[in-house]
Amino acid sequence: MVALNPAQRAAVEHGDGPLLVLAGAGSGKTRVITHRIAKLCERGVPPEQILAVSFTNKAAAEMAERMIPLVGRNRAERLWLSTFHSFGVRFLSEETKALGYPTRFVIFDQGDAMGIVREIVKREGIGDRQMDLYAVHSRISLWKNQGITPENAPQNDFEYDVVAREVYPHYEASLRNMCAVDFDDLVYLPAKLLEEKPALREKWRNRFQYMLVDEFQDTNRIQLDLVQMLANQRGNVCVVGDDDQSIYGWRGAEVGNILDFDQHFGGATIVKLEDNYRSRSPILEVANAAIARSKRKRHDKVLRSFKGPGPKVRLVTLTDQEHEAKFVAHEIRVLRKEGHDIGEMAVLYRSNLQARPIEEELRVQGLPYRLYGGTQFFDRKEVKDAVAYLRVVVNPLDELSLRRIVNYPSRGIGDTTIQRLTRWSLAYGKTFADSLRMIDQIPDVPDGAKRGARILNDALERARANFASGSNFAGAARQLFAEVGLERLIKEDRNPAIQKRWANVEYVLRSLEKYEQRPGGERPSLGQFLTRITMKIDQEAEETGARVTLSSLHASKGLEFDVVFLIGLNEGQLPHSRTTDPKVTEAAPTDVEEERRLFYVGVTRAREQLYLTRPKRNMLRGKVTPLVPTRFFEGLPEEHLEHFERELDAPVEAEEAVAIGQALLAQLRGGK
Repeated sequence: MVALNPAQRAAVEHGDGPLLVLAGAGSGKTRVITHRIAKLCERGVPPEQILAVSFTNKAAAEMAERMIPLVGRNRAERLWLSTFHSFGVRFLSEETKALGYPTRFVIFDQGDAMGIVREIVKREGIGDRQMDLYAVHSRISLWKNQGITPENAPQNDFEYDVVAREVYPHYEASLRNMCAVDFDDLVYLPAKLLEEKPALREKWRNRFQYMLVDEFQDTNRIQLDLVQMLANQRGNVCVVGDDDQSIYGWRGAEVGNILDFDQHFGGATIVKLEDNYRSRSPILEVANAAIARSKRKRHDKVLRSFKGPGPKVRLVTLTDQEHEAKFVAHEIRVLRKEGHDIGEMAVLYRSNLQARPIEEELRVQGLPYRLYGGTQFFDRKEVKDAVAYLRVVVNPLDELSLRRIVNYPSRGIGDTTIQRLTRWSLAYGKTFADSLRMIDQIPDVPDGAKRGARILNDALERARANFASGSNFAGAARQLFAEVGLERLIKEDRNPAIQKRWANVEYVLRSLEKYEQRPGGERPSLGQFLTRITMKIDQEAEETGARVTLSSLHASKGLEFDVVFLIGLNEGQLPHSRTTDPKVTEAAPTDVEEERRLFYVGVTRAREQLYLTRPKRNMLRGKVTPLVPTRFFEGLPEEHLEHFERELDAPVEAEEAVAIGQALLAQLRGGK
C-alpha cells in the first residue's frame, strides 16, 4: 500500500472543526475520505455516528467496499455511507409522521414526474400544446434545489417561468395526494423539516458526531442547507471537492458552495491535494494550462504527475465529422493491435448527437462499444409497465402508476371510461383508485369496463396478500403478471422484437429474487425493492466483454481510461452555443467558464494517452460551413502537444479489411 503523502495525511489526521479538502483530479480523494473515517473510528468514534455522503451509488458502494479492510466488516456496516438521495429516503422513512404521510410512500423518477406535469397542463389548460414540458418540470426541479416553494416562485414574464409557476402548486398537491415524493424531494423535504422543526433538528444533529461530503463542488443550495443543519455545534464537517470540476450549474449546482466554504463554516482548515496519481505529465500540463486561463474566482492549485512523462497530447484536425469518426475508429484499431485494452478506451463529447457518427463507424468496423449514460434498463417501457403493477400493489394511491396499467393490457377501460371515473372522483372527493373500486356505482360505465375493473382489482388484492407473506416475491410477481395478462400479451405478439421484451420482465423477476435472497439487512419488502430500483441501486450492467466507452463529458465525471478521444472541439460545440450566443439563451458569461471546466474534466479522464480532435468544416444539406477551433486551445503548452492534420481517410491494412468484412458479415447474419 502506498503511504499517504503529507497533504493527504494532514487531511486524514485533522481533528475537530470544519475541513475543506481541495482534491484535484486523480489526487486520491476517496482514499483520503476512507482513511479519515478509519482514523475517526480508531479514535473511538462509534461508526453509526459518522455520516459520509457522496453523489452516486457507484461512489458510495466503492467507499463501503474500501472501508471493510480498514475498519472491519462489522464497523463498516454500521457507518452511514450513502448518497444525498439515499440519506433522504432513510430520513423520510423514519420521519413519515413529521412529513404527514402514511408509513409507505412512493418515489417518482423523472418520467413519473413528467407524467404528472403533462396531466396537470392538460387538465388545467395551462400553456400551449407546443410547449416543452420537460423545460417546465426542469424549472420546478431547479426551484426545489434552491429551496424555493410554490409561494415564493420567481415573479417574472419569462414564458416557462410563468407556466411553471402555475403548475408548481398543482404538482405538489398531486404528489401529496398520491403519497409520493420526487427525486428533488428526497433532499428538499428533509432540509425543510429540519429547518421548521427544532426538536427534529436537534435529534438528527445528535445522531452524528462527524459528517463527510464528497464532490462538494456539485452541491446545490438545498444540499448545502441540509449539511449545515445536520452539522453539530462543533461543526465537524469535512468536505472534499474541486471547484475546477464544477460542471453541473445547469441543474442547480452552485460552485460558490465550495469557493465560500469558510464563510458557511467559520474557521475552516483548507488542505490542497495536488499530487495526481492518474495521468501522465503531458496530460496534466495541458489540463493545468487550460484551467489557469479561467476568468472567474477559483482556488489556485497545480496538479503534479506522480507517474511522470508520457506521450504528447495529440491535437488532430480532420476534414469533417465523418473523417473524424473514421480517424477515431482507425486509431482504436491500431491501439488494440498494439496490445491496448479496448475496454480502457473512451470517446468523449459535449453533446449526445456527436456520438452518432462514431457509433456508425465503430459498428461498420466491427469494434464493440457501449453508450455510457444512455437509456437505463429500468426506463424501458415493458419494464416500467411491470414495475407500475408492483408500485400499485405497494401504494394504491399511486395514481400515476394506476393510470399506466388500468387498461394495459386492454380490459375494456378506454379513455371515455377513464374520463368518467376521473370526473366522478373529483366530484365526490375520492381518489382514482376509489373510482375503480366503486365502478359499479358510477353511471354510464359499460359492463365490459366494470368486468375489467373487477379483474384488475381482484388481481391486485391477491398480489397484496401474497407479498404480505414476506416470501417468494418473484413468484407473487409472476402470478400477478400472468393474472392481468401482461405475460400473455408480450409472449403471444408475432413481432419478434416485442417477444424479446419478456426477457426484460424476467430480468425484473430475477432482480426481485436476488434482492429477497441477499444476506443480512432488514426484512425484505416490496416497497424497499422498488425504492432500490428507483434509486438505481444494485442495477447490473447488461453488456459484457471489453468495449469502447462512448460518453458525454457530463456523464464521464468520475471515470478514467488509459486512452481518451475528446472530439468535436470547435466553437459552438465546446463551449456550446447556448453559453456564447445571447440570442439562444439568457446565459451568463460565467457559463462559458463552466464549459472550460467541462473541457478540464474531459482532459483529466485520460491516464496514458489523450487525443484532442476537431473537424475543420461542417456539411449540412450540401452547404459547407467552416468551423473555428475551441478557445480552450489557447495557451496550451506546445512542448506537450503533437499536431496532426488529416485530409483523407486513414488507410486500412489488408488484415484489418478482412476483420472489418467479417464483422459486417456477422452483423448481416444477426450476430453481435
